[in-house]
Amino acid sequence: MLSPENIRSNALIMKMILVFTAFPLVFFLFSPQDIDPDAALYENIFDTTRIAGYSFFRDNGIEITSENNITLFNALYPLMGTPHRIRAGRDGLDCSGLVKKLYNEVFGTNLKGASRDIFRQTNEILVEELKEADLIFFKINSNQINHIGIYLGNNKFVHSSSVSGVVINDFSKEYYQTHFYKAGRLNF
Repeated sequence: MLSPENIRSNALIMKMILVFTAFPLVFFLFSPQDIDPDAALYENIFDTTRIAGYSFFRDNGIEITSENNITLFNALYPLMGTPHRIRAGRDGLDCSGLVKKLYNEVFGTNLKGASRDIFRQTNEILVEELKEADLIFFKINSNQINHIGIYLGNNKFVHSSSVSGVVINDFSKEYYQTHFYKAGRLNF
């Protein structure tokens, strides 16, 4: 039979063992981490290597997340810098040609006609309602719609500029706000 003194001694030893083994574990679990665990979990779920040109879009003010249409950005990236050509051909794209090509590849939608014809196929929306892949229409030095772009988010849109070819621009710039006509959404 153990004496009360031996029981207290054994209990003290057990407590010390528990403290010395549990303390490092508790310290490790509750110490500040260099990496935010939520961010690490997010990175494991959202693999940015699946996005062609991920850093290109980020450098152009578009932070792509798992909420974005990855297919849209993957189809768009190889077209960046494509020269502007009236009546889109093999070696270039005009604004409506760019929209038709992307909408066909990404959504399987066969749009027809010029930018004003595409406008007639959309449901008009307010600028405040713009979401990724919505269309924005312009009247540039004309009384009719003659330019179109695809809204990408964060006030950025892609279009085929007569000067720069397929390019991303800031929709909030004065030039685009001056010539902006309306926004539209295609329902699939």
